[in-house]
Amino acid sequence: MPSPPLFATPNWNDLTLFIPVAFAMTGMWWIPEGDKYVPAIILVLLGYFIASKCWRSTHREQKRAKTPFSLVVASTAIVCGAGYLLKDGNISELRTFSALSVYSGMSICMVLTLKSWRTVILLSGAGFIAVCFYQSFINDVARAHLNYNPIPFATGLATVLISSLFLAVTSAELKLKLIAWTTTLLLFIALALTGTRGVVLPATFIMGVTITYLLFRHARSNKLAVAGIGLTIIVAVAIGGQILEKRIDATVSDMALIEAGDETGSIGLRLQFWKAALEMSTLEPLTGLGESHKSSFQHLADQGLVNQAAANYAPYHYHNQYLDTLVKKGIPGLLALLGLLLTPPLLAFKYFRRSKLVLGSVLGITFMYAVASLTDVPFNHPVTINLFVLSMISLLSLDSAAEPHSDLQRTTL
Repeated sequence: MPSPPLFATPNWNDLTLFIPVAFAMTGMWWIPEGDKYVPAIILVLLGYFIASKCWRSTHREQKRAKTPFSLVVASTAIVCGAGYLLKDGNISELRTFSALSVYSGMSICMVLTLKSWRTVILLSGAGFIAVCFYQSFINDVARAHLNYNPIPFATGLATVLISSLFLAVTSAELKLKLIAWTTTLLLFIALALTGTRGVVLPATFIMGVTITYLLFRHARSNKLAVAGIGLTIIVAVAIGGQILEKRIDATVSDMALIEAGDETGSIGLRLQFWKAALEMSTLEPLTGLGESHKSSFQHLADQGLVNQAAANYAPYHYHNQYLDTLVKKGIPGLLALLGLLLTPPLLAFKYFRRSKLVLGSVLGITFMYAVASLTDVPFNHPVTINLFVLSMISLLSLDSAAEPHSDLQRTTL
């Protein structure tokens, strides 16, 4: 006898509540300063939410599955607010988390259909592919991006890539599977066109582990499929490697400079920033330095603890999310960051263990953000904050009972 669905049947209220997610996946990346529209959309949606009284239909299981993450988002907003009041923190970051805390509370009663999720993922993927290919091959842009810095742009692209990947491996319908696989591989090439090493690496690892599992899974039963997957991987890696050739050469050159004692290259400067951040994190561990981190950094430069090249750069952030958060927001900020990263996987394991689409996507996106945070600050940029939080809310809202059998699901006797 089939188990009862975790959530109730989706309706128009659910589709209306999905609007901020759909915009964050698509229009936010396509229009200038698109991230600034998300709080306005959520504010308008709040009026609809109150008028429709749709929270009355919230089921107990929905509250259990999503309330912890909602509380974590709200706690992060409070930490940002305290930092802004005490240390003149980042207003755009505060505005983003405040809006998301409101939306995460409303979304507790949202049930998302698989059709809605896959439609917006494939549409978003097509947008990223078109932008990157146009920017690279028509406009001859060295590192493909649009409206945002290449690094947060690449982070958003990789989020959609991972979502598309798990759509591909969990879809039972052949036509949808082929579309999702094609989208995934084109997104991988598009990601290489951004030249963002800190995002390409975890995305490649996730794809490699997933595809390797599939190869072993089908090694005996479908040799033709294995051959096709293997050939596709070779082609994708070859194209990606050729596109990233200049960035790889730059990495080798930077490492050679560091070995020679010269830390003025891209990687060398990052090492200087990390060293300075570790030193500054001990100054005010409970409240953080806020915007005064700039003067503290220059003080370290005056003392000779960082080189002049790093001092001239005067970093806005320290190219490591964990250290940057610890410096600016102290231990409470770091704990809030870890809560954002760890809560969705814990909830996915507890409530969605049988949904390979949800579990794989949540783990993949979390891993990508966690690794990217070692060399960048995705939780400082409103655009990537929006995409992470809204993606997690959506995945935890999926009607997993409707998910079909797939390549990653084993038949039990």
